[in-house]
Amino acid sequence: MLRKSATSLLFAASFAACDKPAPKPKADADAAKKAIEKSTEFYESRPYFQQPIAMHQEVPKGLPDISAATCGSCHTEIYEEWKISTHARAWMDDAQFQEELKKSRGTGPDQDVEWMCVNCHTPVMNQLPKLVVGLNDGKLNSPQYVENPHYDEKLQLEAITCATCHVRDGKILGPWGDQSRAPHPVQKSESLLTEENCVRCHQAEAVFPELTLGCFFTTGAEWKQSPAAKAGQTCQSCHMPEVERPVAIQEGLPVRKTRRHWFGGSLIPKHPKFEAEIAPLRKIYGSGVEFELRQTERKCEKFEPCVWVELEILNNKAGHHMPTGDPERHLVVQINAEGLVAPYELQIGSKFQWWPEIKKLSDNRIPAGKSQITTHEFPAGTSKIEVKAEKFRMYQDAFDHHHLEGRYVRGRLFHESVWELGPEGAKRTLLRDDTTPEEPAKSEE
Repeated sequence: MLRKSATSLLFAASFAACDKPAPKPKADADAAKKAIEKSTEFYESRPYFQQPIAMHQEVPKGLPDISAATCGSCHTEIYEEWKISTHARAWMDDAQFQEELKKSRGTGPDQDVEWMCVNCHTPVMNQLPKLVVGLNDGKLNSPQYVENPHYDEKLQLEAITCATCHVRDGKILGPWGDQSRAPHPVQKSESLLTEENCVRCHQAEAVFPELTLGCFFTTGAEWKQSPAAKAGQTCQSCHMPEVERPVAIQEGLPVRKTRRHWFGGSLIPKHPKFEAEIAPLRKIYGSGVEFELRQTERKCEKFEPCVWVELEILNNKAGHHMPTGDPERHLVVQINAEGLVAPYELQIGSKFQWWPEIKKLSDNRIPAGKSQITTHEFPAGTSKIEVKAEKFRMYQDAFDHHHLEGRYVRGRLFHESVWELGPEGAKRTLLRDDTTPEEPAKSEE
């Protein structure tokens, strides 16, 4: 049945491509062409982070459209992976972004900076209902718009869709470029396997003081300085795990090396309803950090007698800072034991002042390959110490300000362990960790 379905889908795609709409009147076609040309000229004059990732794209011959659903009719496994990814949910499923987007539109003239924000969440020009052709008096917050003659609302809803990376100039880009069995033009693109394909959005850093507007995505720069980059590892090495399989369901295709399209990162679901789909990926991707606790010697300060421990948080698995991405991402680590009024709490991340002037107030994130060590005092006789770690997308005040409860997930617990202190050191019992979410608790020396 699967083979029959695959063949039917291929024929359906081919026949749909032949069922073209009636040609537009010449005047309309000329106006559409002019709008695309003028907007393309404007975007290409701007810094890369103010441009769509892909300018206007024509539908490749042999396909009815450039939607992910159409791609998924043959590339079924890849499509199913993409469907639960953060990329697929970066538009209407991203309640935080939609709230920020409302602010970016402003409420009056010279307040609209939305055109800059949408380019990474709907990165193909065909997804934009309006195109920018200029700026009034050169002001970033006063764009001159024209209607997009090729706007595709369904494609917009797909957010960071297949065409973002794989459609250019009427061709489907792939790492292999094998045309022999494809129902559409194919072109090999080696950049799909490099960081170039990712940093257009994940390295966007700019501040516009006159607008009280800033963008602080520095993952690309962090990666460049990391041991991973020096070892030849790219973003895809971790976020798109290798797998051997046919690239499509067409009968007779070879099994070969390709990559998963989950694009796993923090694996905090965008909405509570997505938790069940996301949870299995945590065992595949694991955690970027490890925790080590050991006893140490220091003079007693709070308790007499006392015992001191040091907690080391190692960022030894990620190719960037921990955390990275959105500027409000942060970790909260609690160290607790009987006898404490409240647990020790560490917060790892950056802090910004957003108004009336944008300022970075602090940044204690852990660079790739580095660690952070803190020391903590407990009453003598303490035998067990608990360590819990949570990761968050945003701070509580911003979450509350946008009324995101029930519509968005702010963070999640990703590590929990108990350390038993003894003469031979600290023995760990792992209760929860991203690398072992389905396994029972286990003890380790």
